[in-house]
Amino acid sequence: MAVQIIQDFIPKGRKNRPGYKMTPRYITIHDTANPGAGANAKAHAAYLRGAAAAAIPASWHFTVDDKVIYQHLPLTENGWHAGDGTNGTGNRQSIGIEICENRDGNRVKAEANAAWLVAKLLKDYGLKITAVKQHYDWSKKNCPNVLRGRKDGWKNFLAAVESHLKAGDMPAITRAIGLEVDGKAVKEVGYLIDNATYVRAAYVVGLAGGKVTGHGDHIKIVLPAKTDPAEIAKLKAEINGLKAANAALEARIENARIALS
Repeated sequence: MAVQIIQDFIPKGRKNRPGYKMTPRYITIHDTANPGAGANAKAHAAYLRGAAAAAIPASWHFTVDDKVIYQHLPLTENGWHAGDGTNGTGNRQSIGIEICENRDGNRVKAEANAAWLVAKLLKDYGLKITAVKQHYDWSKKNCPNVLRGRKDGWKNFLAAVESHLKAGDMPAITRAIGLEVDGKAVKEVGYLIDNATYVRAAYVVGLAGGKVTGHGDHIKIVLPAKTDPAEIAKLKAEINGLKAANAALEARIENARIALS
């Protein structure tokens, strides 16, 4: 699997983008503690760009919901998310990830997307699973509260991360690529991965009038119906007949014009 990552950085110079150089050695998991409808990753990106977050100051690197991931800071810069002080290891050496709790979202899918992201980051930085920490580990705050409040919640989350690592399904996404169809930009996003470009099969097949469906253990592609060769021949014959009739009509018009001149 691959989840779209949208870079929407906090502007430089803001109090919640301190700009201290960071070499990631840990990944810290949080829950947003915001169950409100619409409190998805995009909404939290807007919050981090606003005055309230700057005043705290509060910031982290990624927010994950059930559909997409927003990145708020470069991974070479620290954020204020771990609650262990200006020079705390959590703040200065860890990538902060918030998992959305919005009630109109799919929490199970959001956690799955977060597990994918964590596995990708572990691979990208050569880190072990022991580098994945809870916010609680740095400041004793009950966070990530949803994972901590569910029996085996944290254990199962780490297991999901390890399943991605073992499956070897974590290619590095070099960058997102905009798509154009007939010269017009479309919302679909492609990706450059290991020097190859990728676009969703469903989108490409859909452009041709086909359909892609799946149920977790298979993918079914239905291509557009092919035109019957006999039907094509019939249409060609009709076109030729119309051309002949049009030529005869033009000849009659020309003869009438000559007769009247």
